[in-house]
Amino acid sequence: MLWNAVPYVGDVVTGSSCEQCREGATYSGAVISPNLETTKIMRVPHALSVSDCIAACCDLSGCDLSWMFERRCYIVNCQHKDNCEPKKIETVKSYITFVLRPSQRPASLLGFGQVIPSMVHSVGLQNDPSEEGHPTMLLKKQHTSKSGNVKNVSQQLFSYNSFFQAATPSFSSDKPGFFPGMSEKTQTPTVAPENTTEGGIMLLPTNTAPSEPRQQFTPPATACTHPVLNAAKELTVSAGDNIQVMLPKNEVELNAFAVPPPSTETAYTYEWSLISHPADYSGEMEHRHSQTLKLSHLSVGLYAFKVTVSGENAFGEGFVNVTVKPAVRINQPPVAVASPKVQEVSLPTTSTFIDGSQSIDDVKIVSYHWEEIKGPLREQKASADTPVLHLSNLVPGNYTFRLTVIDSDGAANSTIASLTVNKPVDYPPIANAGPNQAVTLPQNFITLNGNQSSDDHEIVSYEWSLSPKSKGKVVAMQGVRTPYLQLSAMQEGDYTFQLTVTDSARQRSTAEVTLIVQPENNSPPVAVAGPDKELTFPVESTTLDGSKSQDDQGIVFYHWENISGPSSVQMENDDKAIATVTGLQVGTYHFRLTVKDQQGLSSASVLSITVKEENNSPPRAHAGGKHVLVLPNNSVTLDGSGSDDDQGIVSYLWIRDGQSPAAGDVIHGSDHEAVLQLTNLVEGTYIFHLKVTDAKGDSDVDSATIEVRPDPKRSGLVELILQVGVGQLSEQQKDTLVRQLAVLLNVLDSDIKVQKIQAYSDISTAVVFYVQNGHPSTVIKASDVSRTLHVQLLKQKADFLLFKVLRVDTADCLLKCSGHGHCDPITKRCICYQLWMENLIHRYLNDGESNCEWSILYVTVSVFILIVVMVGLAWFCICCCKRYMICVSF
Repeated sequence: MLWNAVPYVGDVVTGSSCEQCREGATYSGAVISPNLETTKIMRVPHALSVSDCIAACCDLSGCDLSWMFERRCYIVNCQHKDNCEPKKIETVKSYITFVLRPSQRPASLLGFGQVIPSMVHSVGLQNDPSEEGHPTMLLKKQHTSKSGNVKNVSQQLFSYNSFFQAATPSFSSDKPGFFPGMSEKTQTPTVAPENTTEGGIMLLPTNTAPSEPRQQFTPPATACTHPVLNAAKELTVSAGDNIQVMLPKNEVELNAFAVPPPSTETAYTYEWSLISHPADYSGEMEHRHSQTLKLSHLSVGLYAFKVTVSGENAFGEGFVNVTVKPAVRINQPPVAVASPKVQEVSLPTTSTFIDGSQSIDDVKIVSYHWEEIKGPLREQKASADTPVLHLSNLVPGNYTFRLTVIDSDGAANSTIASLTVNKPVDYPPIANAGPNQAVTLPQNFITLNGNQSSDDHEIVSYEWSLSPKSKGKVVAMQGVRTPYLQLSAMQEGDYTFQLTVTDSARQRSTAEVTLIVQPENNSPPVAVAGPDKELTFPVESTTLDGSKSQDDQGIVFYHWENISGPSSVQMENDDKAIATVTGLQVGTYHFRLTVKDQQGLSSASVLSITVKEENNSPPRAHAGGKHVLVLPNNSVTLDGSGSDDDQGIVSYLWIRDGQSPAAGDVIHGSDHEAVLQLTNLVEGTYIFHLKVTDAKGDSDVDSATIEVRPDPKRSGLVELILQVGVGQLSEQQKDTLVRQLAVLLNVLDSDIKVQKIQAYSDISTAVVFYVQNGHPSTVIKASDVSRTLHVQLLKQKADFLLFKVLRVDTADCLLKCSGHGHCDPITKRCICYQLWMENLIHRYLNDGESNCEWSILYVTVSVFILIVVMVGLAWFCICCCKRYMICVSF
């Protein structure tokens, strides 16, 4: 309970009313209902009769009426006539007497702080601290208890919270007057340091009576009785209204006033002291020995101050409270966060977690609540009051959970998390009946092997059968329900067998294998050693070609042998169709070729080689040896001018080896010149044979090797297709294009290296470049550059470059296709494996990258489930409509 101090008239009022006023109308058993914000009231403690109360009112220039209530005297200043209108109450001992004055009062009748020093002093709540003792509270109680005990009402004196604050006195007039009942702004109660309310607030009297003896009235020898002060004075000290401030304001000034004011020859001394403060107080007090105390750096809490005023034979104390309230905080509601938002698991996994601990609030989240709002039928739905939801014993279906969080201020927020539990995936088996095979009569038996068939779980049965394609064929089969099929009693012809495998889910797969039974009759091979040859010495080597030999079932054996000749020779690959013989001398040689087929039948052929002597020396070819190129450099020059002959070389012929890559162009017809110029070479190894011929027709051959190695920057090459003809793109426009690309990629112009500009079509040009960065320079991945340009050019800044961009992609196909396909180097799109397809959402709504993320089986099942759900909803709606129509008809 908050107690207030009430100023009251002190000591004894002597004498009677002066001629300046007279007694007016008197009302018995009446009370007034004043406006506590404008009406001023004082208590005269020692006026025990109605006449003494009237005399006290007469002695104050602003008093309008005297009020004797329950043997207590109050004098009242009425600012407005309506505030002092008497109201009749029979049960109260109350007497109201109006005082009439001969002349009109000034506009401000009871000046602020005009108090008779000898009569008025401030006291604490010496008597009853109840709110209901003051007469101004009586009318407020009439609405609830008009016939109640007035004695209980009279116990509320001195506690009316809005009125009995000691006001800051003003010294604008020397005449005595009233303290105001209440200032216009809301006041906070004063508390006494020795008392404590139920809430722990200390109670201070706003003003305390001085320790000096009270002053007595001494009537002068005049027509009117006026107070006379003794030599020793008590001071009525006020430190002003209790003050309430709110952070961030943390500075206050307190002013002390004493009544009566000091004489012109003397001055009062002031001493401020802090008698109560919060535990974390760290404020500052300035001018503690002056009339005005300055406070700063105040923290939240209640501060109680005492001011002591002393002078010559005068002393008084006053108290004031300062309440510092915390700054107003605007609560921000919490934000519920469930992670993951969408989750998918497949059996046999039957448990998972959903994390809600990432939910946020500006202060603190005090409550979490999970509830299952949708899900398949189970024995018990999931719910929890913890940040993390643990789910177990899940069954297939779609679940929806709601997380609700509540913060310390009671604000709440919710979010939804979805969980899909899929049934176990069981792929169909893959049947594998083995490769096609062949047997030759008289062998008429064989075993077919189907154990390479596979399944993700288990194959439970095998079944072999003769395909309808081989209907009518004669064959004996054993082990038709095992992985191994044993065949016998077969005849000449083609047999097709079918293997059907079944897995544990009764899914089936079929594969076929063809068996060829060849006839027993075999024709002997025919050996062809080739036409006879004639050589001119010093040629001492040649090739023996028996590749034109033939057999109906194939030749499995070759053998070359020298059966005659002027000297022995060396032979290489004498067991191959083409052999090489060296060490030939002038004369005639005979070589025999023997061939055999699979059945052991053989055939032979003889070849003769004649070596003649010739004085002309053959030319010697020199093709230039081995060359190494590193892409993108794809041009090279082979110099055969080092070839020589004793009579001069008359022709050069460069021949590309048959095993060399076909790509690559000979320019300027240089394949018939000494120097061969090549361009547009691709990765691989090229072999070019240089044949030189002299005037006699003699020739020589030498080979040159070109190894073309891959571009080390291959992974960083980006292909930019522009809508401009290749002939219309100038060098200046190319430089501008490079600067624009550097801006888009946030790199230096020098970091972009254009490797190639070529025509893509009649109206488009392909610009191939790479981007390097750092020291030492490293090439940025083409996929990262392509993705950045794709976003910048095709979505946000389509018109930023000089020409319209038709496509941005890596120069080489680098897509990984989600591990379920391969990248087509021509279209640079993923070609998915069987049972896989492109994620259409990722392809067309996200970054547009080709992929193979979706399983056709999953998509098919999802579409089927969607159709079933839609049909179910439609059926449900139709049933509801029919039921509604039936109900309406009844």
